[in-house]
This record gives sequence, C-alpha cells and structure tokens, in this order.
Amino acid sequence: MINKSTIFSLAILTILLFIHFIVLAPTANSQSNTAESPYPSYKVGGLLQQQFIADETSGSPTRFNMHRAWLGVTGSISERISVNFLGGYTEPPNDSPRLVNAFIHFDIDPLFQIRTGQFFAPFGLDGPTPIALNPAIERSTAVRLLNTFAVFRDVGVQVSGSRSGFSYAVAVMNGAGANRAEQIDPKDVIGRIGFDVTNELAIGVSGHVGQYQTGPSADDHESRFRTGADISYQGTPLFLRGEYIIREDDLPEGGTIKMNGGYLLGGYELTDALEAIIRYEYYEPNIDVEDNHFTIFTIGANYYFVGNTRISANYEFRDNRVNPAIKNLFTVQMQLAL
Repeated sequence: MINKSTIFSLAILTILLFIHFIVLAPTANSQSNTAESPYPSYKVGGLLQQQFIADETSGSPTRFNMHRAWLGVTGSISERISVNFLGGYTEPPNDSPRLVNAFIHFDIDPLFQIRTGQFFAPFGLDGPTPIALNPAIERSTAVRLLNTFAVFRDVGVQVSGSRSGFSYAVAVMNGAGANRAEQIDPKDVIGRIGFDVTNELAIGVSGHVGQYQTGPSADDHESRFRTGADISYQGTPLFLRGEYIIREDDLPEGGTIKMNGGYLLGGYELTDALEAIIRYEYYEPNIDVEDNHFTIFTIGANYYFVGNTRISANYEFRDNRVNPAIKNLFTVQMQLAL
C-alpha cells in the first residue's frame, strides 16, 4: 500500500522533471548549439532513514521506524543561480508529507549571496547542518528543544558570504517555521558570524530576535530571544564540535522563561569507512527551577558504504530529572543518501 509520503514525493518529482524536460530542456538545447552552455543542469537527490529502536523506558515498544523519506531536485539555472526543491516525509514531530527545502540561491559574489524561499535558519552548527551529514543519528536534544522552527527551516530572505576565514549569514524570516502560515506582523531576524582561527579550528556566534504567536489574534504575540556560541575542530582522524545556547521567551501572563543547553561531540576515524563518536548533552528547560535539567551521554559508530550512505548505531544514557521514568535508548539507523 502506497502511503501519503510516497505519493507526495513522487508528485514533487513528477512536477520538477516536467519543468526540466518540457520547459527548460529546449533552452538548454538552444544554448548548447551556440555556446555549449552546461546550464541548466539538475540532479535528483534524496534521503531515506529507517530505524530500529529499543527504548528501555517502561511501556515503550521495540520497533522499526521510517524516520525520514525525502526526494527532490537540485541544480543550476545559470552560473550564478541555483535551485533546491526537497520534500517528503519530514522529520519528527512534523511527520506529515510537506516541503523541506524550496529556495533559489543567487551567487553574486563570495562576500554577497542571496537566498530566498524556505531554507535553514542560520543559527549555530547542529541546526543548519543537513541531517545526513550529522555524525550522530539525530541532532542534539538541547538544540532541538531550544530551536523555534519546524524542521529547522522557515520562509524568508537571507544574505550571506565568506572571505579569508570570515563568514556571515543574516536572514529575515516569518518566524512561524517551515510550512506554516505567518499570522503576526513582526518578522524574526536570525544570523551567525563565523571565524576560522586555524585551518582546523573555527568559532562562531549566533543570534535570534523575534516574536511568537500566543493566541488566535494577530495582536497575540510575545518576544523571544536566542543567542549561541559554537566551536569546531575538523582534524584527521579526530574531529570535535560543541555549542551552547540560551533562549528567553516572554510569557503572555508576564515574566520570562529562560532556558539553556548545549552539547560536545567528538569523533575518531578508525578506518576510511568506520568512525566512532561520543556526545554529551545538557538541557535545562527553566533555569529558575532547581534540579529540572536532563543529560544524555551517547556512544556510537558509523560505517560508511559510499558517500553518506551508512549504517549507524547510537546508545544513549539518559538522566531526566523532570521525568525520571525516561530510561536509556538504543537506535540503529540505515541511511541512504543520494
């Protein structure tokens, strides 16, 4: 039986292939007859993640799970204009079939590039890194809970660039998150600045100022604020990455709730195909309440077949002070990345 995510992905693919072969192909052929232009050029890509989950929490069944199933097209319209369309069965908790990426990128200059559409919000390291490239099976729990956008994406416009070890990205976005209609007028501003200290060591700072809706009216909204710092070391065979994030949300009834958290991840390449990872995570949902944090310590391994197609195993030692009933978690994931 074909599920909704499969139908959705095939529909997107059919539309994009129609555009390519019926609308754009004649343009490409006419260009090739005169100047042998390689544009437009496109390729089909996608991501499939199937998991086996063994949760030691009482009442949690051992299960197989289709975690993500995406299909899309990326490519270049011209030397300086590229497109990215990706959709399918999106990551939890937003599982229903919908768009993941849908943006146009204008490469005007290395120090000045424009992106418009639905894309990653430029905050931190873990969030805007494509999940297929994450050394762990899932992004850090602290990063996910301190994030304000569905699938870490939103609709808006971004300006970015890099030169001589300096990089920046600033976006003005709806603030409602991917595939969600905006209901309030103020927009969110999100950005990150990065510096390469050495060829292997990089640091960055991120900020996010915006509003979130608290009721049915367009006037029902409150302010929110996030700031973060990150560091990464990309060596061989050792690599390290860490982030710390603070989030503050104004409450409709008055006052502010303050949250914080972060992680430190390390990996070691044992062979060309096999790597081991460890990660420590900390999350505090309300810093004004004592002993309400939780920690997770993860050990894992990845075996790469080709590219980012891999099989991964993660075991999480979980200590949740708010809900002590939550126990350890073991996950095995097969990832096919096109």
